[in-house]
Amino acid sequence: MHHTALAGLPRLVRVTEEVRLRGQGAVAIGCSALAYWLLAWLLDDSVEVRRTLVNLGAAVVLAALIAAIVSGRRVREGVAHLMPPPRTSRHETAAVGRVRRLRLAALMTLVVVAVLVFDRATDGEGGATGIVAGLFLAVGAVDWWEARRWRAIERSRGCLLYVLVRSQALMSPYGVTEVFEVSGREDSRPREPVESDYLL
Repeated sequence: MHHTALAGLPRLVRVTEEVRLRGQGAVAIGCSALAYWLLAWLLDDSVEVRRTLVNLGAAVVLAALIAAIVSGRRVREGVAHLMPPPRTSRHETAAVGRVRRLRLAALMTLVVVAVLVFDRATDGEGGATGIVAGLFLAVGAVDWWEARRWRAIERSRGCLLYVLVRSQALMSPYGVTEVFEVSGREDSRPREPVESDYLL
């Protein structure tokens, strides 16, 4: 098949790896936001500790609640409707996965930096920092928990579970999505080369 045709096909990614790495990225962004606020506080900058803590706590509670509900539904629906992978899909290789996740990390970092700059420019006194940190820490923690659930399901069923990532997408859908089951163990599945590696 021609390289360009392969590059346009959706890619299969391990659901455990996708969710775990997404969670790690979210936690890293949340910790970076807290480090930014701590540095400003140590430099005796104009930050309001009470406002930041209130915003942080409210963001953690609300984001964790919503993320837990979505995560639980995602796992229940995925396990209830497992199916074999579609024929018009290819396994994502490590090279393509690294580039995709780097692009996602760069985009998310840019958004967070823009929010923090806006907070400072408008004299928000750290309020936006608390919201950003709480949001990403909560969502990242739920994703870590969900990744462990997917791994336990794989072990109990003796299979590997995958989700589809569209050719131009930076991540798999965050909501309920189709989950595909492949028989076999992680160390026994043959690696399927993807010629779209040449079209990063």
